[in-house]
Amino acid sequence: MNEIAGNKQRKIEIEGLGKTFFIRKKEITAFHDISLQINEGEFWCFAGPSGCGKTTLLRVLAGLETATKGSLEIIHNDQSKPLNAMVFQEHAIFPWMTVWDNIAYGLKNRKVEKDAIKRIVDEYIIKTGLEKFAYSYPHQLSGGMRQRVSIARAFANDPEMLLMDEPFASLDEQNRLILQQELIQIWEENRKTVVFITHSIDEALFLSDHIMLMTAHPGTVKKIYDIDLPRPRNMMEIRKTQDFMRLFSTIWGELREEVGPKHQSQ
Repeated sequence: MNEIAGNKQRKIEIEGLGKTFFIRKKEITAFHDISLQINEGEFWCFAGPSGCGKTTLLRVLAGLETATKGSLEIIHNDQSKPLNAMVFQEHAIFPWMTVWDNIAYGLKNRKVEKDAIKRIVDEYIIKTGLEKFAYSYPHQLSGGMRQRVSIARAFANDPEMLLMDEPFASLDEQNRLILQQELIQIWEENRKTVVFITHSIDEALFLSDHIMLMTAHPGTVKKIYDIDLPRPRNMMEIRKTQDFMRLFSTIWGELREEVGPKHQSQ
């Protein structure tokens, strides 16, 4: 039974989740006791200090790592579609393929009809502003454009959820703002379930429906914030609002407790 209160469908159910590594026979806990429910179509940001286990948790959600404690359930509704697509901090596109072929890659692997592939790829090339570069190769693109290709490829393959690991962290401020706006515009059209890792409170507030703030290492849930800022959102406008500033101040206060002197030696 996938229904919950409010007629929302559960997508991800996490209960008491933990991950421990053994390095040279020493036990290292990446994160522990994570309990969380993410519903279909929600945009979640996971934020917290460096080293708190955000990326490891995302890799567990992606099936790239296995949790050592607790339970994780991800509901896969349409077996004809991929369960997830992941966008990394550094682009992971194929250097020997053009922009167009990179975006088409997942669709071709799924043996989608050629006419549909062309329509979908062309649509996402336009949405991400890559029309002039459709037949360029990655080495001919800027870092921001390569990340646009990564995002277009992820959305084009139509996964049930998107997992994004600080995809804009390496970009300059201008490109970061542009890509944040493009991402949210694409997401608002299809409302896929998104889990997005970030260090930026601004970014988390602009993008998300909910923010899970994690404690310092070993990470666990410190607090969950429900972000009710109105959509559609424009970063330049929303930053000026009292609600945005109030939430920023509150979250920064909580985060500062985790990155203060008592944690810096850990």
